[in-house]
Amino acid sequence: MERQSSRRNLRPAIVSVCLTVALCILIIQHREYIDQLRHWGYLGLFLINVVASGTLVLPGMGAVITFTLGGVLHPAIVGVVAGLGEATGAVGAYLTGYGGRGFLLNDPLQGKLSAFMERHGSKAMFLMAVIINPIYYPFAVWMGVLRIRVAKFFIYTLLGRTLKNLLLAYLGYFGLRTVLQWLGM
Repeated sequence: MERQSSRRNLRPAIVSVCLTVALCILIIQHREYIDQLRHWGYLGLFLINVVASGTLVLPGMGAVITFTLGGVLHPAIVGVVAGLGEATGAVGAYLTGYGGRGFLLNDPLQGKLSAFMERHGSKAMFLMAVIINPIYYPFAVWMGVLRIRVAKFFIYTLLGRTLKNLLLAYLGYFGLRTVLQWLGM
């Protein structure tokens, strides 16, 4: 019975990993389209942040676009749209871990992390989401592996990422305005 259960877990894991790899390859091959998205305003901002947060291919791209568009569009809307985009993309990373759990069923670290997340999960998810860090994607994958409820993961990611992006957008608003004023524009 246990062998049949691990086979059932292995299929979604393989599909999830294959989809993630395929998406990364497509993004790399068609990177020029990602650059064009920034001209689409709020929709482009949302899509870039979905892709940047949901894959490892465009690290930091979302923060740069959010900062820049915060200087030319309404910064509050930019922050909220970017936060929603990043939270949506992070669910893709979460699902990669959720599907990939079959690869890590007997990992001793998994039990320790599960216990930690039971006690401090909400705070950890919020703090990881609110700071700019390069390990958020692997963190989101681990949340899926640990089978944290997706709604809980999404809400804390949305709150943290929105706060972070509001800060970036307002920094862009005040920073770019000042630079443009110095240049006489």
